[in-house]
Amino acid sequence: MSVLESIEPFSRKPIAERVADRLLELVRSGNLKPGDKLPTENELAEAMRVSRPVVREALRGLSILGVVESRQGGRCYVTDLAPSRLLGPLELVLSLDESNVDALYDARVVVECGLIRRAAVKVSDAELTQLQDLAVAGYKLAADPVSFRVLDQEFHTLLMKIASNPVLERVAASLYQLGMEYRRVASETPGVIERSAAEHDAVVKALAKRDPDKADEAMRAHLQSINRTTYDAMRKLAGERRGEEPAPMIERAKLPF
Repeated sequence: MSVLESIEPFSRKPIAERVADRLLELVRSGNLKPGDKLPTENELAEAMRVSRPVVREALRGLSILGVVESRQGGRCYVTDLAPSRLLGPLELVLSLDESNVDALYDARVVVECGLIRRAAVKVSDAELTQLQDLAVAGYKLAADPVSFRVLDQEFHTLLMKIASNPVLERVAASLYQLGMEYRRVASETPGVIERSAAEHDAVVKALAKRDPDKADEAMRAHLQSINRTTYDAMRKLAGERRGEEPAPMIERAKLPF
């Protein structure tokens, strides 16, 4: 059976979302595979009993999601469906503010602590050496926030890669990017880089013991610090935008600092 023969017409007036859902089902079922060339807009419109503009809108939505892509000649193809491509839109639809900073912390704990536990039993000697080198280098960048932020991203990226789960790795990367504006401010706050470097060191030492519980504990402590400094940076920026002096810190009851 061809792809077009497997498509059933809609029983009532269709909308672009339903067309996109039908095409996604073809991908999930294996009728359309990574790299396959889609039928033309005319052919899809005829098979689904819809207009070309509806098909075009559905394909545009699938393109944003990373499921299809347009190549030379105007034809659409199914992408490689790699997690990095499919989860990319997560960074675009989420934004961080004081109302959801704790939710971001919770999400990072679930994802990154889960990954670090896997990494603790998978990490190689060569990977440990890389992580140790990054941890040592971090101590030397207390006066260079830009370089430390670059190093920090490399450190977290390597940690997540070691766990060998590309889907969760991409989710972790997307969550890491959220709130970057505030972490830039936080990294320029006295004492923050030194504390982060020490926490990186603690994570590496736990991994070196191949102990998932110790690795989880060290990562959780690091994420708590990130959450606290992110929140402080938010308050600082909000005060600056209002032309106010930073307010005294109010103890937050929700997190066990």
